[in-house]
Amino acid sequence: MKTISLSEKVIDKLKIIEGAEFDKKISNLLETNALMRLKECEEKLFDFEAKYGMDFEMFKKQWEEGYIKDKHSHIVERDFMEWEGFESERKKWLHILRDIRV
Repeated sequence: MKTISLSEKVIDKLKIIEGAEFDKKISNLLETNALMRLKECEEKLFDFEAKYGMDFEMFKKQWEEGYIKDKHSHIVERDFMEWEGFESERKKWLHILRDIRV
């Protein structure tokens, strides 16, 4: 177990966070932050899914099979890379949430 020092100002602000003990309060903060970041990723993923009418796995498969029109254009390649990055980030936040909730 590690000991940390918190200012009185921070300790006072932690009173508004759900949980009886500081460990629980901090876990709740971490969970809330992870959920917020997961939601942001999912909003970005939804934007790409709406734009292309499919999820990333289908897009990637069609990309690899040559069915994506203009796949080497700057816009489509950028979308692919960003979409792939948000998929990876989503998995990261889901993993972190599982760890927090255990």
